[in-house]
Amino acid sequence: MKANSISPYWVAMPVMRNLIMLGARNEQEVAAICKAANIHPDDLNNIEMKVSLECNIAIMEALLQISGDANIGLHLGEKAAPPIIGQAGHLQQSSSDVLTAFKKTVYFTRTFTALYDFIYEEKEDEVLLYFEPVQLWNDIAPESARHGVDIPFAAILNFIRVLSGRVVYPIRVLYRFSKVNDTSEHEKIFRRKPLFNKNCNCIVFKKSDLEVPILGYNPQLNEIIENLLHEKLRTANEGVRLTAKVKEAILGNYHYDFPQLETIALALNMTPRTLQRKLQEENTTYRELSDTIKFELASVLLKHNELSVAEIAYKLGYTEPGTFRKAFKQWSGNTPLDYRDKA
Repeated sequence: MKANSISPYWVAMPVMRNLIMLGARNEQEVAAICKAANIHPDDLNNIEMKVSLECNIAIMEALLQISGDANIGLHLGEKAAPPIIGQAGHLQQSSSDVLTAFKKTVYFTRTFTALYDFIYEEKEDEVLLYFEPVQLWNDIAPESARHGVDIPFAAILNFIRVLSGRVVYPIRVLYRFSKVNDTSEHEKIFRRKPLFNKNCNCIVFKKSDLEVPILGYNPQLNEIIENLLHEKLRTANEGVRLTAKVKEAILGNYHYDFPQLETIALALNMTPRTLQRKLQEENTTYRELSDTIKFELASVLLKHNELSVAEIAYKLGYTEPGTFRKAFKQWSGNTPLDYRDKA
C-alpha cells in the first residue's frame, strides 16, 4: 500500500501567499519559505492551487524560524484584511453589518480552507466564534497549530476595524493549548488575559459590538458574490464519488480516535447498511477505505515525533499497539519504528 497525502486537508494558495507576503521581509525570505515548503515561488500566483496540510505546516514553521517572532501568528493576524480569504472576504466587505458578514464567512469556509472548522454560535447577548484546526494538525505540529489559531483571532479584530471603522475587543479569549510563557502580546492585542487549557479555541464578543454597519455595504454586489460562492460550493460537490465523501467525513470526524461506520453513516445522512451497499457499488468497503486512511494518517504521524507508536495506535482505534504494528507492516512492509527511522 502506498501512502498518499491527506488531500481533504487544504488551504487555498491565495491565503498562504498573503500570509507569506505579510511575514517575509524580502524576496530572499520568500524564496527560503517556498524552499522549506517544497513549492516554487511561481506557485504563489496559482490562484487555483490548494496547499496541503503538511505544506501549510512547513510554511508556518519557516515563517516562525525566519522571523524569529515568537508571536508570528498574532502579528500576521493583525496585518490581515478581509481580501486575504478571497471572495469570502469581498462578501464581508459588501455585507450590511459585521455580524452578518461573519455568519456568511463561516458558511462559506470551504471555499478557501479545509484546515479548520469555523463555527458561529450565539448565546443570549454573546457571539462565540470557534476556530478549530483539524486534529491531525494538532497531532503532528501543535506549535504551528497554536499560531494557526492566533492568526484568525487577531485577524478578526482587524477585520472589524477595516469593515466598520470601529475598534472592538473581545470579552473572552479561550485556547485549547497550554499556556505560553509570555502572554503580554496577547493582552496587548485583545485587551484582556487569554485563558488556556480550555475545551475549545473560541473568541467571544458582545453581540451588540458586532451589530454595526459595514462602510462598503453594497447589496447588489453582495448578492452577486454570494451567488458565486454558492456556485463554487455546488461545483466542488458535483460528481464527487461516495468514496471521496466518506474519506472526507472520516477525516472530518477524526478527533481523538478513529470514527466508526455508524458515525460516518450518520454524518452522510444514511443508514450504515445503505452506506455499505453504496460503497460496494464503487467496488470497496468501509473496512478497506478505513484501512487506507489509517495507513495515510499513520504515515503522516510517524514522520513526526510528537506521538509514540502506542499513542498513534490508540488514535487510530487500536486497543493494542501490537495489532497496529502488525497491520502497518502488512500495509507498508515495514514496522512503524522502521518506517519512522526511514522517513
